Amino acid sequence: MQISRTTLAVLVVWLAAVAAWLVVAKPDMKTVQILAGEMAPATMSADGELPQRPPADADWRPLDQRVLAGWRDPYWLRWRSTAPAVQGGADRALRFSLRGASRLYWNGRPLAGNGIVGRTVAEERPGRLDIVRVLPPSAGAGTDELVVLASSQHQGLRLLSADAFAVVAPAELLYGQAMLPWLIAAFATGALAAAYLYFLAVQRGRRRRPGARLLLALCAVGLALPMVEGWRALVGYAYPWHGPRLFVLLGLHMAAAMLLPAYLARHFGLSVPMGVRIAYPATLVAVAAFMPGFDARSAAVLLLSLLASAGLLLRVQGAQEERGPILALVLAGALAMAVAHSAFLDGPYFLLLAILMGFLLLRHAAHLRALDRHNAKLREERAQLSLQLLQRGIHPHWLMNTLTCLQELIEQAPPRASRLVESLAEQFDRLRDSSTRQSVSLEDELALCRSHLDIVGLASDHPLSLQVEADDTRLSLPPGILHAQIENALTHAGTGACAQHPFRLRVRRDNDRWTLELRSARGSAPHRGRGTGTRYIEASLATAYPDGWRFVQGVDGADWCGRIELTCAS
Repeated sequence: MQISRTTLAVLVVWLAAVAAWLVVAKPDMKTVQILAGEMAPATMSADGELPQRPPADADWRPLDQRVLAGWRDPYWLRWRSTAPAVQGGADRALRFSLRGASRLYWNGRPLAGNGIVGRTVAEERPGRLDIVRVLPPSAGAGTDELVVLASSQHQGLRLLSADAFAVVAPAELLYGQAMLPWLIAAFATGALAAAYLYFLAVQRGRRRRPGARLLLALCAVGLALPMVEGWRALVGYAYPWHGPRLFVLLGLHMAAAMLLPAYLARHFGLSVPMGVRIAYPATLVAVAAFMPGFDARSAAVLLLSLLASAGLLLRVQGAQEERGPILALVLAGALAMAVAHSAFLDGPYFLLLAILMGFLLLRHAAHLRALDRHNAKLREERAQLSLQLLQRGIHPHWLMNTLTCLQELIEQAPPRASRLVESLAEQFDRLRDSSTRQSVSLEDELALCRSHLDIVGLASDHPLSLQVEADDTRLSLPPGILHAQIENALTHAGTGACAQHPFRLRVRRDNDRWTLELRSARGSAPHRGRGTGTRYIEASLATAYPDGWRFVQGVDGADWCGRIELTCAS
């Protein structure tokens, strides 16, 4: 399969963003000191006060994140470096993460604490989830040691892992370089926000294309995701907020997993079986509910979304310029997730989402601009055809014949002559009004048709009728589309045949879908259905309902049948 330039450009942009993210996010491991952790329950003193240092006989055990996640009462944590300390080593900082309040001691010297450790919920003041502390220089050549007295009384949600860790690194790395990946995320988010605003500006006042609301919702998720993801790294929060933030992230991932395939199916007009519509969200809910670990749940949900989207795109016929880049991105994302696992969630995923959303929004806006140009052309054509129909309605030959009949009726049947004059005045008034309006109600259109039939019937002495079967007539139509069909029938089938075979209009509504079926005399003209009237009907419908109309006409048994199908909000 040949790769288009657009596909290649989109892939290069995403790969470049991911590569930049990985370069700035990966620390220099030669300067990072990982500490080995231990844990032990804290024993209260005889007076019930919190201890100041761990006892010599403390029950130290290797740090078990799953066990620690369940501890609430005060406990001790201890980390020791795996390499000898550098005497006098300066400009070092500690990054410490723990869901709890804590007192910190570095080589026996106290550091600034984090919250207030307490024996009860009332005593404890929650600490922040992540803190950074500048470390004093090491005094000897031994190993560095961090001792922490902590409590986790405010854990509202029970999580599988405590995710407690301590890292020592140059202060520049912990304070400065940790922010660099989020500059890339901020750039991607800003580009997505700009595309979002551009899309809103372009579509204002225009008829929405299929899937527009789904795309807007997906874009909102794409904007919210890096903000919630970056909340911890950029702003920080007290540890009781960690559980709710994880649920919000999972909810955003679920929303993205639902919206992306739904938008693609709607945008490309793909039919999805009802069984799949039920099974897919049920699978997502089951994965989110029963898989262990938030990262595993989110990764599984997003992988399912990317695979489902790829499956839908493979069914699309044509539209390669738009389909190709989207398919390449979702396949690249699925491959990257299979390789990087949960690390994909920390940056590459919302970079993928931002680039994908930006592309979709700009393509959608391009569709709207193209549609505007097409509609402008249709409006111009419709204006010309409307003028032709207006001229046809007062065509000298037709008007001369009608006036000749009127002169005869004045002498022979004055009451009919009076009715004919009234019908002519009403017809001209309605034609003038219709030619200046974009749409008319179905009742007004039917009144125009009946007025025309009255004139023809009075002039020819062949009564003509229009029978209407409609449960709901609350519909607006482009002016003249039924009138044009009736004129065509009178021209091609003849007044006598139309008098013997009355016009019959049936109007049906199914939710937002309307069907108007007009039956008339069949006639024998070989070129019927290819004239000015038909072109006027099609141009009017295309202008009023760009993506939601269909007009077919032809012989149906003894009838000539014109069928209009509309999809509209009314």
